[in-house]
This record gives sequence, structure tokens and C-alpha cells, in this order.
Amino acid sequence: MQEDQAMSKYQMLTQFLDEHRDDKVCMSFVSISELVEGGLPDSAFKHRPWWANRKDGSGSQNLAWQSVGWETKDVNMELDEVTFVRVSDPSPAKSATGAALSIAEAKAGLAANFGVPEDAIEIHIRG
Repeated sequence: MQEDQAMSKYQMLTQFLDEHRDDKVCMSFVSISELVEGGLPDSAFKHRPWWANRKDGSGSQNLAWQSVGWETKDVNMELDEVTFVRVSDPSPAKSATGAALSIAEAKAGLAANFGVPEDAIEIHIRG
């Protein structure tokens, strides 16, 4: 699966978290699966590392929550639940003044957030 397709698979989860106004939300794996195109893979139900917060820029599932300022916490594999906590502003595409970010500013912010060089960040605009 190409990275763009993988990211779009998790778009509804990303949107849900981006629009969620509380700083913490506990969700069942089943409710998350309903937001994910094609559902969650079996590995999400079986392997705790699937829910890891990664800083290396790889993994489309973690980018679904980390790209909008959330991280996983308290993953309960027995109850099939995960708690997401907001770790940064829910609107990372805006500057402190509320103005939209330029592509260069967005790339710089994403690179810093994921600990990768700016040239490792590619931004695709669909429309």
C-alpha cells in the first residue's frame, strides 16, 4: 500500500481527533475500527507496538494521531481500549497568530515534530 493510500485509510480517525475539543479521549478498538477505512488490521488487536507513538516519521497509523497533536497512552490490550491525549495544539496547520502556515513552515514544523530532516517531509495537496 502506498503511503498516501495508507494515510487516507486513517483520515476519519485523524479528523475525529483533530475536531475533538477535550484533551483526552478513551476509545475502544472497535470504535476506532469503525473510523478506519477497511477497519483496523488484526495486528492492532494483538500487538501493543502497533499503538506506539513514533518520532521517526514512519507508520501511517501513528501519523493519524500524531499529525494532529495527539499521542496514545494507556493502551489496554485486554479491554481493547486506548486513551489518546492531546500533546500539542489541535490546529497545527495554523501559526500562533491564527494565519495559515506556508508549505515551508509546515514542513519545518513536521520535521521538528518527527525528528527528521525537512527534505524527508513531502506534502501532497489534493483537491
